[in-house]
Amino acid sequence: MQNNPGPSSVSLHRFGPPGEPDDPARRTRLVCFPHAGGGTTAYTSWRRALPDRVELHAYVPPGREARGREALLDNVPDLVADVLPAVLALPGPLVLAGHSFGACLAYALTLRLTELGRPPAHLAVLAAGPPGPATPRPPGDDHEIELLWKRLGANPAGLDRPAFRERFFPVLRADLTAHASFRPPPGGPLLTTPVTALYGDDDPDVTADVAATWRELCAGPFDLAAVPGGHFFPQNSPAATTGALTRALDV
Repeated sequence: MQNNPGPSSVSLHRFGPPGEPDDPARRTRLVCFPHAGGGTTAYTSWRRALPDRVELHAYVPPGREARGREALLDNVPDLVADVLPAVLALPGPLVLAGHSFGACLAYALTLRLTELGRPPAHLAVLAAGPPGPATPRPPGDDHEIELLWKRLGANPAGLDRPAFRERFFPVLRADLTAHASFRPPPGGPLLTTPVTALYGDDDPDVTADVAATWRELCAGPFDLAAVPGGHFFPQNSPAATTGALTRALDV
């Protein structure tokens, strides 16, 4: 029987920093959550742009990359439960950042960590509106998924290859379904963790007004900033994105 190391040992991918600070306890742990259908490769370019004192991690959801043989999860509570043990195992100051659907996951995880008495030092939500009634419904079929993917400016490479669609579309559909079904707890707590919302100045969906509505879920500090680019600015403009993020974190 093959030994299963368990989700907590594989759900986070650590990007090795080019230089280690003298005191590891002073290092900030930045945990990133990818857009729907995405994986850790979305943050590869961030490692080169972040200060050495920031230790970069990215969530590997079931069904992709090293966890490709695991069953997909299509709801936010299960995804939060999946990554929670690995996040709790990280020492030092903790920062969560999520892109699009990943922002929804990072928000839900922030609520859970706060319940457990370990709120993150900061939450960054990128190219995302807050979860709620305005969250788009999941696409009805593969054609609608393809139209959404193209409208948001994602790389269309592979969409005309059946093997790619067979592998990628179920992952994307599971994430979109989880996103559409998640709502903040009714009458639940507001975020006391400082929140920074970054939006692309050319994003067709998440405008400044949409990103600003995160403020309604915050009881603590809230900041809003634009980054050049469209919905996928975190990957297409990594230097501008990480620059805005490190200024917000003051690291």
